Amino acid sequence: MKNKKFCVANWKMNMNHDDSIEFLKRFRTYDLINNNTEIVICPSYTSLFSCMNFQGLPNVSWGAQDVSCKIDGSNTGEISIEMIENLGSSYVIVGHSERRASFNETNEHVAQKFINIYNSNLTPILCVGEEYEDRKNETFASTLKKQINSALSKISNFNKDIVLAYEPVWAIGSGASADIKTISETHALIKNIINKYTLKNCNIWLLYGGSVNEDNSSEIISLEDVDGFLIGGASLSPSKFYNIYRSMGGI
Repeated sequence: MKNKKFCVANWKMNMNHDDSIEFLKRFRTYDLINNNTEIVICPSYTSLFSCMNFQGLPNVSWGAQDVSCKIDGSNTGEISIEMIENLGSSYVIVGHSERRASFNETNEHVAQKFINIYNSNLTPILCVGEEYEDRKNETFASTLKKQINSALSKISNFNKDIVLAYEPVWAIGSGASADIKTISETHALIKNIINKYTLKNCNIWLLYGGSVNEDNSSEIISLEDVDGFLIGGASLSPSKFYNIYRSMGGI
């Protein structure tokens, strides 16, 4: 269903277990009739199980914010693909700019995680995006191409959908998203890069992330090559997150 859209919440390291449940109690009071818009919430590891078992949100899917590149073994503090799978989760975010910057995750590191996710029952949400210097020096196209190809080129048999999220690093958490022209042109560029990977029975969905909010979501989602959002700060408020969902034609 190529006209499907995604409204993805990345709660990052916010909201403890109790906060998460309170969010869901309020969120389930809203009208979540799904009109080709899939809601995906990615809480912390400590809240994921309880959130997934929360009653009253049948139209919400669940995801993890990251996963280890290791399969199992003596890797203290790590969370494996099998552990996330066993919970019944559907998605995993991989390659977020905060992981790349704060934990030195290279394209190769991200690619290994991506492959592990793709070979599981989970769907990867692969994050790509350029730093301000890349944009300023007009090297962003090369940066995005390397990030995308390093992951997708490792797959020999495309047999399920992939979600990509374009997040310009210079816009994340800044309160100011990229302008409409930049988003439109960059999404068109990314679509061109991924065209060679798109097979008959598989879709590659392209989301925008980077200071998405109630005021700019309607305009951004109207762009031809935007299939939804990966939302950070605004997803921490039930009302703000719901209003973004509504702006996407969610009801």
